[in-house]
Amino acid sequence: MKKISRRDFLKGSAGALATAALGSTFGVSALADEVSDISGTIEVGGWPSGDDAFEAALEGFNALYPNIEVELVFTDTTSHHQALQTSLAAGAGASDVAMVEGAYIAQYRNSTALANLYDLGADAYADDFVEFKWNQAISDDGTRLVAIPWDIGPTLFYYRTDIFEECGLPTDPDEVAELLSTWDGVLQAAEAVSIENQRWFLPSAIYPYEWLFINRDYYDENLNLILERDGDLECLEACIKIRENGWDMNVDMWSTEAYAAYEAGTCVCVASGVWFSGFLKTDIDPNGAGHWGATVLPAGMPSTNWGGSFLVIPEQSENKEAAWAFVEYMMCTSEAQNAMFGAVDYFPAYKPAWDDAPELYSDPDDYFGGQAPNAIATQVADEIPTDIFNTIMDTTAEGCIYSSVNAGLEAGETAEEIRARLGSDIEAACAELKEQQIQTLKDAGVWSGD
Repeated sequence: MKKISRRDFLKGSAGALATAALGSTFGVSALADEVSDISGTIEVGGWPSGDDAFEAALEGFNALYPNIEVELVFTDTTSHHQALQTSLAAGAGASDVAMVEGAYIAQYRNSTALANLYDLGADAYADDFVEFKWNQAISDDGTRLVAIPWDIGPTLFYYRTDIFEECGLPTDPDEVAELLSTWDGVLQAAEAVSIENQRWFLPSAIYPYEWLFINRDYYDENLNLILERDGDLECLEACIKIRENGWDMNVDMWSTEAYAAYEAGTCVCVASGVWFSGFLKTDIDPNGAGHWGATVLPAGMPSTNWGGSFLVIPEQSENKEAAWAFVEYMMCTSEAQNAMFGAVDYFPAYKPAWDDAPELYSDPDDYFGGQAPNAIATQVADEIPTDIFNTIMDTTAEGCIYSSVNAGLEAGETAEEIRARLGSDIEAACAELKEQQIQTLKDAGVWSGD
């Protein structure tokens, strides 16, 4: 058993680090009003639509740092992370600044291949960020901060308002939330919108169960797998009925087939972080204005966070001063955060941005037919737990949910059998990673066990 929780350990370390950071190489200050003479060319790497976001904020950055040239090097999410991992291991080839998706942050937070942002003065901003997101980027021994949070993903339930209206269902977010407040209501809506082999309620019946784990909190701080949670079996029973009745496409929500179905209105609903709003507008259904609505997750599910991203500076960067200037401006100013949020719906983890442009978080959105998904996302954000514990096993466990639950559905298993299958599959798939996680916590001095 652990004798010290990682969360308590980090709180104990924060005071000493704050003092040390004040004497850091580049200082800890709110951005200066005058033009900076920091110069050089930096590469910034990531995946779409991060590039659209940065381009929306570059004018403000260039006004402060006219002598820093920024080159955006963007590819798909998987290729980006593979290239970053390879570059960090090789000690060469990484961008000066790189995005890291929230699912991977536990794999990076102890990496000495990433610059310690405390040394660059990042601790001055600790209280300005959503607590759980900031803590995710702190090393297990509490001495290093390897990333600055960019965005959080308050989870929303997206639905095609035109199809709901066609089927006699409500379209107002509050009324849809009321209809879907029970699993009976969810199944009623699924039956109403589905047409055999032509139109489906969801991309896959596994997703309602996956929504219970969107915080990626598969393990507690003693590394016990925690699959049993409120409403999990009832949720699985609904998943079984959706599959049995053919109300799901039985495809991955990120697949080409699913994207085409969202656009065509043949896959009617999907849940995701609020950043999915930007995906709909720019990548999936750019001509879909007025066809989409969003509300809270169904059946009384708790408020959750789906993903989000961070910025890191690889230790190999030869211009950390310029790299930090970019990270500091983009992540730690309301001006940049709200410019990016307006462009791509990356909901800021930087809390001052919420107050500095309230209209972005409450005004009607024409794409959503005058609804205000960001206002719902703001409410959800306020309810996300602050004590989310993430591990290096999370992405593997997440993959098991899709494959194992889908296998259980195909085999006609009961809810209890599917949950047992999943637990066994996760424990087997994560056994080696769990040993690595235990060793990491031992090395950090926050684990004691047999």
